[in-house]
Amino acid sequence: MNKFIYILICLIFSVNFWNLSIFMNLFSKDVLLFLLWIWILSGIYLFNHSKRKKALNCFYYKKTIYYIFLGVFISMFSAYAYGKQSFITTFIAQRSVYSFILLPTILFIQPTKEDIIKALKWITIGTIVVWILVHFNTNLVKLDKSSIEQFELQKQDLSAKLEFYVNGIYFVILYFYYKIDEYINEFSWKVFFETSLILIFLILYQNRSMLLGVVPIFIYSIIKFKSEYKTNIIIGLSIFFVIFLILTSDIWLSLINNTQHDLNETDYNRWKALDYYLYHYSHNWFCYIFGNGFPSGGNSPLGNIMWSNFTKGIYASDLGMIGMWSDYGLIPLIALYSIIVSVLKHRYFPISLKFICLHVLLVPTIFHFWENPGITFFIIIIYFHAYYTEQNKNKIDNASNNNRKLQRRRTNNYLYKRRIIQSTIATSDSNSK
Repeated sequence: MNKFIYILICLIFSVNFWNLSIFMNLFSKDVLLFLLWIWILSGIYLFNHSKRKKALNCFYYKKTIYYIFLGVFISMFSAYAYGKQSFITTFIAQRSVYSFILLPTILFIQPTKEDIIKALKWITIGTIVVWILVHFNTNLVKLDKSSIEQFELQKQDLSAKLEFYVNGIYFVILYFYYKIDEYINEFSWKVFFETSLILIFLILYQNRSMLLGVVPIFIYSIIKFKSEYKTNIIIGLSIFFVIFLILTSDIWLSLINNTQHDLNETDYNRWKALDYYLYHYSHNWFCYIFGNGFPSGGNSPLGNIMWSNFTKGIYASDLGMIGMWSDYGLIPLIALYSIIVSVLKHRYFPISLKFICLHVLLVPTIFHFWENPGITFFIIIIYFHAYYTEQNKNKIDNASNNNRKLQRRRTNNYLYKRRIIQSTIATSDSNSK
């Protein structure tokens, strides 16, 4: 099997087939999760005989998953001791996080950068197409019971919240940053046009946390790319976006008004969630450091607290990575952020990977790894970190080998010339005698 196909199917499973009714009516969310695990593990059999680098499939690059599972495991004790939730209940409740088993599998399979980017391209196309279709017919998607209950508790209109229907935005962002990287390095009209179309989709998607990272980086790319037509491109792009802003003024005004209202509103859900989870949720220092455990959606004291918070408009999911801290503690976050800082620190990582890591670092409230597609999103970042780190090591080793070969060649030339000179002197001395 082609590695690109394997990765693409992993991505499709991770977005739950975009929550399309045709699939969700056949399979429950848990069945799809179980099928994903089977598909992940099947990769070991499917690619068992393919060539791979031992250096990439090693403990050093797998240790991130061990730290994540260590943090998850320790947090279960908090759920048991302070949340009165049994180990079995917590083990089942946090089942989505076990999808991190994709990391050691992908390190074993070792797809190329091209395999992953090609899969991201098709998942991006699928996400945009499904989003457009859902915009005209919301019956195409089906939400699980817990999501519907959350909407009802928030008193929100399901048909007005398309961004909650169609999974895949994480992968669109990854692909978007890759395309920006591509035309910054070597400008192409085709790549630039494709990137601009994705940007338009992201604007229409109306997720402020995504736009907060996407728009400044796109502007930066306009400044950085090189082309003999750059001035004309900037003028044309400016005219286009002025017209686009006028045509979509309702969207922008809504985003601005909502943002101003939320920032000035003391009862804003994110402010309430931040205050609650930072100062009131954790029982003691142990829970602050190692997490409170993942609450069950069923009947458990910790789960009842979660549902009670929902009625007050308090959601850990509104806090993204901060919410992850309250559930699983600092160990998983340190493991992931060490990867992110490493990418931003070293020059040998591509600028596209730096863009996405900068986005995660500066806007942590939109990213999480409670479940997919967030888990697969971070796995791709971790894999690319390993991929480019190993690639850089090989370059250094090759450069060192070339230097040693050059030094040996120079030494041999020197010794050869020295022997010639000594032979010439000896012959001259012999003739003089």
